[in-house]
Amino acid sequence: MEPTLIETFKDYYFDYRAVADADTSFEDALSALTFAVVERTGDYAEAGDLDSIRNLVREFREIRLSTQGSNDSVKERFEREFALRSGRTEETPLH
Repeated sequence: MEPTLIETFKDYYFDYRAVADADTSFEDALSALTFAVVERTGDYAEAGDLDSIRNLVREFREIRLSTQGSNDSVKERFEREFALRSGRTEETPLH
């Protein structure tokens, strides 16, 4: 089973965050997620799996809505999780 889109988004963010600041990492992760959605949609279309396409589009719309305008809450949540994963505290920022 494939990971959810939000899990994929977080994974991309964490990968980018290891080498860039939070803002750049967030934007790059969102761009990468868009390409992942296109790839998955193509795979589902080839398999004739309309339900999976609908679910994927629904997930993507939810993510886009939560990141439009002020995306600070999503970015802050990702940053807290990144800090926990990397074992650092707010007193020892990476970038």
